[in-house]
Amino acid sequence: MTDTAPTPALPATAPAAPEWGDPFPLGLASFGISALVLASVMSGMIDAAATPAVLSLALALGFLTELVAGVIHFRRGETFPGLVFTAYAGFWLSYALLVQFYGPMVTADGAAITGMFLLAWALFSTYLLLAALRTNTTTVAIFVLLSAVFYLAALGSFTESTGLGELAGYVLVVDAVLALYASAAVIVNTTWERPLLPLP
Repeated sequence: MTDTAPTPALPATAPAAPEWGDPFPLGLASFGISALVLASVMSGMIDAAATPAVLSLALALGFLTELVAGVIHFRRGETFPGLVFTAYAGFWLSYALLVQFYGPMVTADGAAITGMFLLAWALFSTYLLLAALRTNTTTVAIFVLLSAVFYLAALGSFTESTGLGELAGYVLVVDAVLALYASAAVIVNTTWERPLLPLP
C-alpha cells in the first residue's frame, strides 16, 4: 500500500482589518470649540485675563484631538483633511507655547514677531483655501473666514491695532460656529442615515 503525503492545511483567512470611522466631525468639533473660546477673548467679549482657560482647550482639544483626527485621515489615505487637522493641531500647540512660555521672553519686536507668526498661518490657510475649492461650499467658507481671521490678526499685530484684533475675533466666532455646524451635520446625518442637516 502506497503512503500518501498529508495534505497541508490551508492557512486560515485573515480577518478583515476594521474600517476606520470618519474623523472629520471630530476635527471640526475640536477646531470649532477651541476657536469659539479663543474668539470670545480676541473679540473682547471676555476679558483677556481669561486667556489661560483658552490655553487648556488649545492643548487638550485644539492640539490633541485635531492631531488624532488628522492622523486617522492620513491612515485612510485622505491627504487634504489629514494635512488640515495635523497642521492646525500644530498651530494650537505653538499658540499655547507662545502665549504661556516664549512670548513673555521676547524683549524686542514682540508685535512684529507675533504678526509674522500670524501672517505665516494666513499664507498657509490661503493655499489650503485654494485646495478647498475642489471640496464643498461649507469647507470653502470655513477657510475663507479662517484666512480672513489670520490676515486681520496679523495686520492688527503689526500695527498694534486693538480694533483689528477684535474684528478678527468676531470673524473667528462666525467661523467657529460654522465649523461646529458642519461637525453636527456630518455626525447627525450619519447616525440618522439621511440628510437632516443640509451641508452644501
